[in-house]
Amino acid sequence: MQTESNGKRKRPKKKGSRFMRNAKGFAKQGIFGRGTHIDDDQFSYFINILDAMKAGFEDVEDRVNMANNVFEQTVDKEIHLSSNQIVSKAIESLIGFVDDAQLERFFGKFGDNLRPMCSDRFASHVLQKMLEIAFLRGLGQAAAQEQSEADAPGPAKRAKPDAAQVEEQYNLETDFSDKHREQCRNFVLRISKFMLNNLEDFVWDSCATHIMRSAILCLVGIHVPKIAFEKGGAELAKHRKLYTVPEEWHEVMKEFPQRLELWPQFVDFPYQEHSSALLGVICLSLSVVDKSMLKHFGKKILTQSLLKPNEDNGDDDDEKKESKIEIDDDNDDQGNNEKQDDNEKTEKPNSEPAVLLPKVFHYQCAVILLETLLSVAGAKLLTQLYAMLFSGRVAHLSQQQQTNFAVQRLLQHIKEVSDFESVFTELQPQTEQLLKMGYTGVVSALSGACLRLGAKQAQMIAALQSALHVTGDKEKSKLFFNCLVKLKPHELLAGDQSGFVHLHGSLIAQHILQFNKPIFLVNCILELPAEQLSQIFNTPNGSHIVDAFLQSKYIGEKSRERLIRQLDGFYVDLAITRHGSRVLDQCFKAAQEAQKLHIAKELSNKANMLKGSPFGRLIYTKYRLDTYKLSASQWQASLGQQQQKEESVGQTNKRPAKTATELFKDILTQ
Repeated sequence: MQTESNGKRKRPKKKGSRFMRNAKGFAKQGIFGRGTHIDDDQFSYFINILDAMKAGFEDVEDRVNMANNVFEQTVDKEIHLSSNQIVSKAIESLIGFVDDAQLERFFGKFGDNLRPMCSDRFASHVLQKMLEIAFLRGLGQAAAQEQSEADAPGPAKRAKPDAAQVEEQYNLETDFSDKHREQCRNFVLRISKFMLNNLEDFVWDSCATHIMRSAILCLVGIHVPKIAFEKGGAELAKHRKLYTVPEEWHEVMKEFPQRLELWPQFVDFPYQEHSSALLGVICLSLSVVDKSMLKHFGKKILTQSLLKPNEDNGDDDDEKKESKIEIDDDNDDQGNNEKQDDNEKTEKPNSEPAVLLPKVFHYQCAVILLETLLSVAGAKLLTQLYAMLFSGRVAHLSQQQQTNFAVQRLLQHIKEVSDFESVFTELQPQTEQLLKMGYTGVVSALSGACLRLGAKQAQMIAALQSALHVTGDKEKSKLFFNCLVKLKPHELLAGDQSGFVHLHGSLIAQHILQFNKPIFLVNCILELPAEQLSQIFNTPNGSHIVDAFLQSKYIGEKSRERLIRQLDGFYVDLAITRHGSRVLDQCFKAAQEAQKLHIAKELSNKANMLKGSPFGRLIYTKYRLDTYKLSASQWQASLGQQQQKEESVGQTNKRPAKTATELFKDILTQ
């Protein structure tokens, strides 16, 4: 079966290198960036600045010095330079590191020219970045709500903080004066109110609408960094954090939806890119500050906009589609006739689908808004969204490139078991077809919902067995795990000798291992040859299957011990790779004392091989294998002391109540 290549949304590529090449190429023709004109010397200066920034800085102090030096060159030319394509990139990238006087100077200059700056395609980026920096400096570290241990990135994941984190940390922790912080808060409020008072002009403005969305997020305390050369979206959403803001800001934010829903154009907002994105940001913000207003606002979007029929189809087409749906509810003979029609449709790929879809599913920007609404909606609104938009259409929507992500989002957030069972009934017969088409994310979301809601778990396993063609034969059924991690049916598996593990195959396996009765998959894993098992676990996606196996509360101690013993002889192979060393670490933690000694012996016997790999050296040091070589009993005693120390530290760090970040996470997933 195919991978999900034809069902993925393409991630935006980083444009920094291409931008610089193009800028230097145009400079040879005498074109020094778009927007306002700058001379050759100014262009060369700012291009050199961008090159230096691309090369990186050893520490924050170097970046601060460069930022202040560059901003000294903009005195009395702030507006003119910010409106040039090249210069705006440099200013946007450095403005987070300038001192208070430099930033306040830009506040004043832009504040006197707000309307043209909001609509300028280059200066608007600088203004948006200024809003973010003012937000961070105005609130400070005290307003940052705590990050839970589960959400905090571990040292192994990222050796250094990225650009967004460095900038955020600098602006939160630097000791700015109270006066400067007050001016920053006033700037955020001023820009937000200016946006509110000019809604009619800026909702449709491709530049100003970005500033408006940033302002709304700032008013509720949500920080999503804006980084030059990078687009927003999923890649930057991982940085999203919540801050405590003044109550006054919340009241200003609530005026945006209150005004917009009174507009006659409101019904068309989801079908235009900028206004649709604005509604999404408002829904996200309301989920933080006012759930009852979110329920009202979301219901209005649903009933007035999303339920609109698709006006692009003619009346005759609509009547045909409606008649086809009615046939499905009639007697068996008519049902058989419809099946024949469906078979004919598969032979004619250009024929129209038999399902009548609301207008929302014909516009990508509207579908993305729907996904946002699904992710923040409460239980009642979510049920309404399902009943009015998805019920009876889930199977069809799950097989379309533009709408299968909305089905995934529905499955990830659906709350009522009865609603989920209806969705499952529609999707279960389509499991094999979804895998063939490459829409594997839907199947993964379906198994995740089975786990989260504790429903239809046995049926999910049966559907996957049938889709992968491993039912009805004892030998085939043993290959269920192999087929699952590659998401390939039994007959295609024989020709695949690669170590590839499909991301969604791994996720589905992890879900099943945490089901109430995962014994079938457990036995399939334990019956695999150790060599094949270690090859699967030694991959980025496969390594996490071990975590689910060892941590599942429905897998017995004997099965865990058997898995750890089964990998004997392959621990060195695991230890010398990035992902394999993670697996070894998990196995060692879960092993009994005797098995730990056995693993240590296996590793120490090939110490030179371990030391030849950076990951192996870490394992060698972490488990004190040099001590083991000298004395196994002394090593065992020191290991016990280390374990007691780690347990005592863990108990000290335990928090009795939910952190603010966890609370925020709950809000966003309602």
